[in-house]
Amino acid sequence: MPPIDFRAARARLRLAEVLELLGFEPQSRSGNQVRGRCPVHGSRSPRSRSFAAHLGKNLWHCFRCGAGGNALGLWVKATGQPLHAAVLDLCARLRRDVPWLQRVAKQEKPTMPDP
Repeated sequence: MPPIDFRAARARLRLAEVLELLGFEPQSRSGNQVRGRCPVHGSRSPRSRSFAAHLGKNLWHCFRCGAGGNALGLWVKATGQPLHAAVLDLCARLRRDVPWLQRVAKQEKPTMPDP
């Protein structure tokens, strides 16, 4: 099995999709930004707004537990899966192809032509 292209996976995955899979319900919305309970540390208060996500930038941060990152990082932290398994799981749930890393054949160094 070839390795996963994590850069391509991060670029393809949208934070809004991950939040929907996690059952995130925003307590407030302002343009592309949403706030609510943190899906990572599980805020107890139903009115908590410690979790902030900017859907346009595909970034999130929790001001309570200090975690933050991109959509893939949120899925890793919220589900407790290792990165490799998280990409496979998330791609399967979203019905997307796994971005496998294409190996490039090594090119031989050019040699000087014979005189």
